[in-house]
Amino acid sequence: MTNILILNAGTRVKLVEYFKALPDLKVVCTDASLCAPALFSGDRYYQMPYITDPTYVDRVLEVCELEQIDGVLSLIDPAIFLLSQQRQRFEEKRIVFVAPPTPAVDLCFDKRKMYKFCRDHHLPTVPTYSNLADFEHDYQQGKVNFPVFIKPATGSASMKIQKVEQLAELQAALSGQHEMIIQPFMTGTEYGVDAYCDLETGELIECFVKEKLLMRSGETDKARSADPNPVLPILKALVKAADLRGPIDVDFFYEQGEWLISEVNPRFGGGYPFAQACGMNSPKWIVNNVEHQSNQRQTNNYPLNMVLMKYPEIVMLSQADIASHQAISGVLDAG
Repeated sequence: MTNILILNAGTRVKLVEYFKALPDLKVVCTDASLCAPALFSGDRYYQMPYITDPTYVDRVLEVCELEQIDGVLSLIDPAIFLLSQQRQRFEEKRIVFVAPPTPAVDLCFDKRKMYKFCRDHHLPTVPTYSNLADFEHDYQQGKVNFPVFIKPATGSASMKIQKVEQLAELQAALSGQHEMIIQPFMTGTEYGVDAYCDLETGELIECFVKEKLLMRSGETDKARSADPNPVLPILKALVKAADLRGPIDVDFFYEQGEWLISEVNPRFGGGYPFAQACGMNSPKWIVNNVEHQSNQRQTNNYPLNMVLMKYPEIVMLSQADIASHQAISGVLDAG
């Protein structure tokens, strides 16, 4: 029996179910909210403090000890970044932290660093400005034009993203703001890549490419399966150069005949269920790695031009049901 801990489970019910479908696996879920539907899809669950709580990592390790956890993964970037800084505490307990090495996590977390990394390694990427002065210089030189997007350098889930149409508006929008980046507004087709990189070998094991048809709250709501071959050389070069491992989510724009890296997340993306529906099985590769088995490269031979759509479902529990769950599975009080 292998025991997996999924942190910040939120609404990712399908992902928990994919793990649950694997044999001889116990799945423990956590979230800060008892109204997170994915909590109740695992075998056991715990309510946790928010990641801003100074005891958060201690609480995660407490759950690991209580449930004899073999591998732990988080579904949100800030928690991955925080836990990565404490990786040694997991390694000392022989718990596999399912994420890239700490420098790679740091790289993914900060879009400014990722942009510089891509430029330094000759990887095509969306132009990114970390300050207004640099943008204004290139704007005056005719190297960039409006509209542009502004977003937090370390944000996620499309928080604080804003489209800006002119310089005065940009100056006003950035007034008093810190840690923001400026990027040209991309008019090309947006693609998302779900990939798995072996934790032991670092090899790219499998990937799935989807054309994004509709986005909502930073997640892909509707998509079309696409040919991986055009983007595969760039993806392989990125994985090798950055030492990415575990599940990764990479966004690309196909802009004027060029594939441009937009964003890299060291975790399952919100659109991962589309990949699983087309035959990918990253939970299986994770369990193999947690059991210290390396995975073999897959063929990426999935059906093309399949239109994929997500839709809401309902989890309903009475207050008594939740209280009963608490008594059975335990709750780490967030307060």
